[in-house]
Amino acid sequence: MSCFVVNDYHVSALVAWAIRHQALVGVTPDALAHELAAANRAAFAERYAGGHSTSWEPYLGLDRSAGADLAPVAIVKACDCLAYQCSDWTGWDRSDAAAHLAAIRAAALHRATGGIWRDDMRAHRLPGYDAADWTLDEPDQAAPDRLAATLASMPEHEVNALRAALAARCAA
Repeated sequence: MSCFVVNDYHVSALVAWAIRHQALVGVTPDALAHELAAANRAAFAERYAGGHSTSWEPYLGLDRSAGADLAPVAIVKACDCLAYQCSDWTGWDRSDAAAHLAAIRAAALHRATGGIWRDDMRAHRLPGYDAADWTLDEPDQAAPDRLAATLASMPEHEVNALRAALAARCAA
């Protein structure tokens, strides 16, 4: 199996979703975020002992706003990703991190199915599962700045044509 260290946003999005949906039991949000990140790093270190650099940025802390727009099915898939990345750690199955991640996943499955989830169902068959991202990346905050720079570099008649086309689409 392969393994990678998920980014801080991925961890934060899972924990922030759990906060918003009351899926945390017996752990503080900050402790859970650090617990999940540490489990992922332990799996990577164990999997690639001596083969890759295991020096990475420390987990920088919980961003409670992360993943606010994610659907429950996206949280399910993100939980599946993190569980897979952690599974190379020999302590994973018995860890608090595994139990807490399973609780987040169960809450997301419950919401994604309107409360009719059964253990014999397959998450990958949920509508939207295939389209959901495997890893959660921070939204591109630079996109509006790039758009503004692009528009500023365009001739005025082209910008006006774009405005007219946009207005027509919005009116339709």
